[in-house]
Amino acid sequence: MLTIVVTPSASATAGTCQEDGNYETCFTYGGGSEDRLIAAKIKAKIDATADAAAAGETGDYIRVALYDWDTDGGGTAVASSLVRAANSGVSVRVVIGSAEADIKSELAKADIDISYCPNSCMVTSSGAMHNKIFLIKKGDTELVLQSSSNFGLKQAQHAQNLLISRDDDALFSAYVNYWRRLYSGLWTYDNNNWDTNTERTIDGTNDLSKAYFYPQPDATRVEDVLGNVSDCATGNNRIWMEASLLESSGYSLGIIDQLRRLDLMGCDVKVIIQKQAGKDVLLSHNISATDIHCDGWSHNKLLLIDAKYAGEWRKAVFVGSYNITENSAYRSNDAMLRIVNGWVTNRYIDQFQYLWTHEHACD
Repeated sequence: MLTIVVTPSASATAGTCQEDGNYETCFTYGGGSEDRLIAAKIKAKIDATADAAAAGETGDYIRVALYDWDTDGGGTAVASSLVRAANSGVSVRVVIGSAEADIKSELAKADIDISYCPNSCMVTSSGAMHNKIFLIKKGDTELVLQSSSNFGLKQAQHAQNLLISRDDDALFSAYVNYWRRLYSGLWTYDNNNWDTNTERTIDGTNDLSKAYFYPQPDATRVEDVLGNVSDCATGNNRIWMEASLLESSGYSLGIIDQLRRLDLMGCDVKVIIQKQAGKDVLLSHNISATDIHCDGWSHNKLLLIDAKYAGEWRKAVFVGSYNITENSAYRSNDAMLRIVNGWVTNRYIDQFQYLWTHEHACD
């Protein structure tokens, strides 16, 4: 299949969405300009499900887990679409960290089932319910929508990403089973207890997909991923990371150690960081200033690998809601999604290159 690589132009500020095969990607580029593209894409998927139900399709459902739901940034429009879907016969259930009163009132119009988790949904954890997930079953179509974005005005002004995976049955089932545990507030669902980190790490069906569901106490998932990179070569040497939060905890420093190792190996290591504090940590642990760009308008959480990974030359991305912090990994409800697909990774390469050449001051 011929793949046409489209890179945003130097003057671009509007977001971009593209589709190929089982995947769709959407990116917004931040800088303080409002861009509700990701909310609009999610709304379109919900509306299509509502239309199918209204036309007589049965058995469709939508499941949502969202950390922060405000009226601005497209939040009201998405809530209204969920109400329409529920009134059309779609089963809609939602897990929310926090929501504005107007959003709660909107969702109440259809008596949508809502579980509120002001902290982690799991009673044994003190972190946040930090997910940004929409799961849609429409006829035979199964969609996992994994985003970095909440719904709010400031979020709509940030650089964000959305990755949609279609018809990956094992991946969809993994996300749905994770959502069920969030909704019930327990790691046990239907007598199946996800009480180990291994059980919270599940392989999908397509393109070496894998879902990592947090918290995973004492695990070092991102560090382990980087540790699985064994070689870099000209044209296949990218180790690019975008992080909102990064700290001086042992968890974060293990990741930084791997970045230094890969840099010494000859890999092209680059980090885009949102917070000045995170940049300071990178600098203080010998990551070169030339390998770091700050962008106070970026909210992305992703790792891009174009190198010899897990024994083969691969292009992989790890996206989601996870931060490079102990709290995210060990106490919060977050998700990290791996896809090993050249077309998908090339889209993230395009996005990274644009942000790298259009950096903004640290937050």
